[in-house]
Amino acid sequence: MLSRGLLLIGILGLSCLAVTISKEQQTALAQQYIQTIKFRNLVIDLGNGVKTNAQLTFPSVGKGPFPGVLLIHGSGAHDKNETLGYVHKSGPQPPKPFWQIAQYLSERGFVVLRYD
Repeated sequence: MLSRGLLLIGILGLSCLAVTISKEQQTALAQQYIQTIKFRNLVIDLGNGVKTNAQLTFPSVGKGPFPGVLLIHGSGAHDKNETLGYVHKSGPQPPKPFWQIAQYLSERGFVVLRYD
């Protein structure tokens, strides 16, 4: 009877230990923020006094040279991020597909140029 009691206490102790270890592993697997891209704001002179703002996004790791991508938005009034929808002061931020594409490509080794 005593050995059964010790066995049950041992099983209970091990199950509590397993739960504690699994919780620690879940928190230990979370990765801290690591900067994977850098960017540089530019002003491009198009001639005849016309200038536009641009942003060059590039990988933060590696020396290059890197392959380049130029993102060209459609007709109409778009910014370099091709922001969709209206910007509200207190509401959620609208989607910015060109920023997301630039970030994705730069994390994978491409230099990306976006312009207004």
